[in-house]
Amino acid sequence: MSSLSNKIDVEIHHPETWRLSLRIDSGSVCFVAHSEVERDSLMSTTLALDGGNDDYLRSLENCIYDNPFFLLDFKRVDIAVTSMRFMVLPGEMSDEASQQAWEALYAREQGGDVVVDTLLTCGVKIAFEVPKGVLSFLNRTFNNPPVRHHLSAVCEHFAEKCANTGVGKEFVYFHDGRADVMVYLRGKFAFANSFVCENADDATFYILGVWNEYALNVYNDELQIAGDKRMREVVAPALRKYVTYVMPVIFPAAAMRIGLDAMKAPFDLILMSLCE
Repeated sequence: MSSLSNKIDVEIHHPETWRLSLRIDSGSVCFVAHSEVERDSLMSTTLALDGGNDDYLRSLENCIYDNPFFLLDFKRVDIAVTSMRFMVLPGEMSDEASQQAWEALYAREQGGDVVVDTLLTCGVKIAFEVPKGVLSFLNRTFNNPPVRHHLSAVCEHFAEKCANTGVGKEFVYFHDGRADVMVYLRGKFAFANSFVCENADDATFYILGVWNEYALNVYNDELQIAGDKRMREVVAPALRKYVTYVMPVIFPAAAMRIGLDAMKAPFDLILMSLCE
C-alpha cells in the first residue's frame, strides 16, 4: 500500500478521471492517487529524494521527472509543502500584509518564496516559506496547482467537525517524526502548530503543554489522535493519566470508498483527496 522507494511502477488508464495529492517534504515526496469513477482504486507511496538539502531542487526535479506517472493529465492535482517556517494569521489580513508579517518574523536567508494559504473554514491564513525554485518548478510542471501548507487539510477538516459544538477539542496528527497539533474552542479554530517529536515523551510534553496553554478542561473537553499507529499506542495511555477523553479521530467514511486500505495512507493526503 505504502512504501519508501524511488520509482512508481504502475500504469493507470484514463488519468483524466484521477486525482493526485502530493506532500513534498525535506527528504521525500508522498502521494495519494485515486479514480473518481473506480471503487478501491487508491494508491499511496512515499518516494525518497536523493541528494539531501545540498541540492534539494535538483533532487525534487529528478524524483518527478524520473516518474512519468506524475506527469499524466490528472483531473486534479493538489500539493502540500511541509514548511516549519510559517505563521498563522487572521483571515481578514490581505495576502500582501500576511507576507509582510511573515517577513517581519523570519529572515529570508534561504531566498525561498513566501506563499499565503487561505483556510476558509478556519477563518485564518497561513504564510509559509517554500524552498528556492520549488514553487516555480511546481507551477510549470503541474500547470499552476494550488500549493498549500502541510497543516491546511487537517486544520480545515477538524474545523468542519467542530462547527456548532461547545466542547473544546485538541487534535493531534502523528506523522514523519512530527506531531501536528490543533485546538478548537467553542466550535472555532484557535491554534495550530507542528512539533518535531523524537520520542513519545516529547510528544506528550508538547500535547499537554498546548492543552494547558488553552485551559482545556480535563474532565469535559476532548483530545483526539490520528496518524502513526505506534506513536498513538504509546502516547494515548500517557495522556489518559491527565485527560479523561482521549480517543482516536473518526476516519472519514468517504475514504473507504476510494480504497479499502485508506487508513494506511497519510491522513492529510486522504483529506486533500476528498476535498472539493
